[in-house]
Amino acid sequence: MVGTWSPRIPNSLKDVLRRAAPLRVAVNQYRAHRLAAGPKRLDACAAQFAMNLHLTGAAPLEGKVCLEIGAGWVLSHALVCHLLGAQRIIVTDLSAIAHPQTLSKALSTSSLSLVRDILAPFSDHSDLRARLEGLAAVQSWDFETLRRLGIEYQAPVDLSHGWSGPKADFIYSFSVLEHVAVDEIDALLATLGDALLPGGHMLHNVHLEDHKAIASDPLRFLQEPSASYGRALQNDRGNRVRSSQWQRRFDQLPGLSTDLFYAWQRLDKPLPSTIDPSIEHTGEDDLRTSHIGIHSVRVASDAEPTA
Repeated sequence: MVGTWSPRIPNSLKDVLRRAAPLRVAVNQYRAHRLAAGPKRLDACAAQFAMNLHLTGAAPLEGKVCLEIGAGWVLSHALVCHLLGAQRIIVTDLSAIAHPQTLSKALSTSSLSLVRDILAPFSDHSDLRARLEGLAAVQSWDFETLRRLGIEYQAPVDLSHGWSGPKADFIYSFSVLEHVAVDEIDALLATLGDALLPGGHMLHNVHLEDHKAIASDPLRFLQEPSASYGRALQNDRGNRVRSSQWQRRFDQLPGLSTDLFYAWQRLDKPLPSTIDPSIEHTGEDDLRTSHIGIHSVRVASDAEPTA
């Protein structure tokens, strides 16, 4: 039997190839199409959104201003905000990597009736149906189409350096904060806190595992020496900030009331025999926590109107 041979490309060469501009564009397009038929399907993102709204009791989005942090290649969560009646949805990212044309696949691979049913508790059913039918009727997805829906894509934007846009009633991110360099987290969170209107809500889903070994060894990056774990690895594999430290950082933001509305652990995989001393934690449970949901509300003073 004659086998097939495929070359093994060293990781160092892969990194060089990924940085080459033409290949980078092709890789981004491939990732966008793959995600649009997978975790960025509209029904998957609607389910994720609905879970968060259900667990937190966050205010309805009808007529509100939403700000998404780190939207990535496929802008499905922005469509969910539109379906829930948001008036203006501002979508930001560090790099301009979005491919709006892939939203057609995010829709076509989804069960649209399931999207409607999942979101029905959080919006008027008739309005939700009409908006969903409007999305299904779109023939060509591009940034102009998104603008007509009230969705504004802004990239590159680095929110650790401040935000000059409008304040928001609702700020959210999905698997983004764990990629922020540790020395930029506090500045980013301060910006987000300042950008939230009185009475506004902020939701963040944070994934605390090693993103390069989620299935096989999701906690192994906790052993890496901090001296060799720089910004590139923090972005690629995760910044290793543990649940207790996320709670502490959010608690330090003035005018916000914060709680962790879920915390899940990985108990099926071993902890490394050594933990790098730079990683602040409260014990094994903290180290094993793999996913958290963070919900913050800006407390309105007597002189401030609520969102």
